[in-house]
Parts: sequence; structure tokens; C-alpha cells
Amino acid sequence: MNQTQRRGLARLMLRWPQRRMELKDRCGQDTRFLELSEAYETACGAANYWAKSGSPEGQTRAEEYRALAFEIERDIDEFF
Repeated sequence: MNQTQRRGLARLMLRWPQRRMELKDRCGQDTRFLELSEAYETACGAANYWAKSGSPEGQTRAEEYRALAFEIERDIDEFF
């Protein structure tokens, strides 16, 4: 598991504390889940970056990345 996947898993465990053990177990068993964890971390990080940006399109981009993170959450939720 790489650093980005670890951070994604940590975010997911904060998002769904009641599923922490399931999430950890899934990481060890499923490479697709690891890819989704990595994508989730990337989307959340980008949303945070754009939310803090002084750029005129910053808030729009932040919303786009939040929507992407939500879609990834839905994909992950299908695992359970």
C-alpha cells in the first residue's frame, strides 16, 4: 500500500468509523479497493486545495472534486 492509499484509507475510516475493521480488511484483499482509496484521497486533496485557492474558479473546482469524492464514496459503499 502506498502513501496516498494509506491517507485515503484513513479518510475513509474517519468518514465511516463504524466500518473501520471492514475497510482495513478490504484493503488487504482487494486491489480495486486500494485504487478507490487512492482516488478518494486525490479527490479530497484536490477539493481542499481548490477551496483554499484564491483563483476565480477555485470554488467551482472544489465543488467538482467534492462531487467526485462523493461518487467514489458511493462506489466504495457498494463493497459493503
